[in-house]
Amino acid sequence: VGGPGKWDPDMCKIKYVTGDLFSAPNQESLAHCVSEDLRMGKGIAVLFKKNFGRVDALKEQKKLTGECAVLTHDRRFIYYLVNIPQAIITADKYP
Repeated sequence: VGGPGKWDPDMCKIKYVTGDLFSAPNQESLAHCVSEDLRMGKGIAVLFKKNFGRVDALKEQKKLTGECAVLTHDRRFIYYLVNIPQAIITADKYP
């Protein structure tokens, strides 16, 4: 049950919920996609930046495309999934 290198399906579940993401219970982790430059200037990223801040702490993690930066906030983890190198690259232009 759990521990480094051990998969426990009961500890890792993804739940799709409709509604206000930021009203989720404090023990629920949140995730969203960001660029390597962590600009977070559009869409839901703006709300993550406003609600959780600590962009300097994210930048210190120096995550690259395909990696994940993490913050803790109260009893939850906030996952920043780095999916593109720069915010100016749009999804239709990125291979």
